[in-house]
Amino acid sequence: MAPAERKASSGSSATDHSGLHGLGSAVEPVTSFGEPLNVSVSRGTERFKSIQRTFSKPLTIDDEEEAATMPKDSFDLTTWLTGRQQKQGPPFAKRIGLVFDGVSVFSDNVANRHIATVVTPFYKIAKAARHGFGLGRLFGSGDGDKHRQLLHNVSGVVEDGEMLLVLGRPGAGCSTLLRVLGNRRGTYNKITGHVSYGGLTPEEVAKRYRGEVAYNQEDDVHFSTLTVRQTLEFAIQCKTPSKRMLQDRQGYEREFLDTLLDMYGLAGCADTIVGDAFLRGVSGGERKRVSIAEQVASGASVDIWDGSTKGLDSSSALDYVRSLRITTDVLHKSTVVTIYQASENIYELFDKVMVIDEGRQLYFGPASEAVAYFRGLGIEKPPRQTTSDFLTGVTQLHERRVVAGWELQAPKTAEEFERAWLESIQHQAVRQKVVTYKAQLEQDGRSAEIRDFVDQTKMGTASSSLRRR
Repeated sequence: MAPAERKASSGSSATDHSGLHGLGSAVEPVTSFGEPLNVSVSRGTERFKSIQRTFSKPLTIDDEEEAATMPKDSFDLTTWLTGRQQKQGPPFAKRIGLVFDGVSVFSDNVANRHIATVVTPFYKIAKAARHGFGLGRLFGSGDGDKHRQLLHNVSGVVEDGEMLLVLGRPGAGCSTLLRVLGNRRGTYNKITGHVSYGGLTPEEVAKRYRGEVAYNQEDDVHFSTLTVRQTLEFAIQCKTPSKRMLQDRQGYEREFLDTLLDMYGLAGCADTIVGDAFLRGVSGGERKRVSIAEQVASGASVDIWDGSTKGLDSSSALDYVRSLRITTDVLHKSTVVTIYQASENIYELFDKVMVIDEGRQLYFGPASEAVAYFRGLGIEKPPRQTTSDFLTGVTQLHERRVVAGWELQAPKTAEEFERAWLESIQHQAVRQKVVTYKAQLEQDGRSAEIRDFVDQTKMGTASSSLRRR
């Protein structure tokens, strides 16, 4: 399938995945595996859009005059932004997108680490003397500490409004990739390659736009003694836009809070403390949805979720991914998720999938085409096996099923799968998409739009050409 055709199909899938998150779907499932679902896609989406219609405020004097000619109840933020895009070029909304090209990550070799004892200082002095106290490394003659390569030249594009599922066995490098994409680079010795957040570099994001990229770790960390309502109220108040973008900040905060509680099925536990491992509070599934709602309130444009279904049952995990689908569709976020043992219902909610093993990229592309790609390599999916389990186990010789006649040709190791991927037409399509998307970002000047938008939404910005009220 051509990239343009895939974009069209992904756009349609982003609005209708078997009725799971279709905004116009007439039938929405209410149970999963016999358990009730707490997330209502249609109701939550409509509640969120009502905030745009009610509390949006024109941003310039000319736009105010244009909006004044409209009927009082007909002003809609989405329509207005679309009209502005036609007149002034790139969209004013924060549609950042994420592109990574040739990313390789290096870290310390665990074998070189030692448990500290009383002789450790003497050991370090002897080790430093052996390497010339750093002079050999300075002039390039010393071998230095041996490094281990965690990721090998991985590439991909996650446009705004798309969800990427990263699959791999424990230790395959999924968490390493997500930490790098989440701009958490401090724990690694060296990172090569290119990562761009809508034209913004990782250094610029870390310095000035840290809130635009949100990384959510496996464990939920909250103030355990605060209630769900207090937790979300604080998050909303910290990121409420300035008065020149909202005509009623207090009303916006109240309506946004009610919308989050309703969208993620938290209204029934709004006045219950969040709790933690030592203090009893809401359930694990509810605490996970609190994390999602809190991240939505932060207003980040790129969301990274690392193994966040840990400890959740199948129904709660599906609720969790449905919640991510809502935020991705409505807010045009770029969402990257890693999930172990994802069910088929969860897998179908994603637009793209990436398979990693031993830090090597085995596949990147549409989630609906992954099985066909590996079948072309001689690995077929058993009838009753979930797609995520099949993709995770393609390198496991005792788990996979080889097509008859392909026993000698089918790849067996991660290196062989990587070589087959680099020679495939799918990889060439990804390379072309990366180049095209980079050029599009430069042509649109999207990074300048992002800087302008963030500066205007922040309270207390000194210089602004907009009229203050």
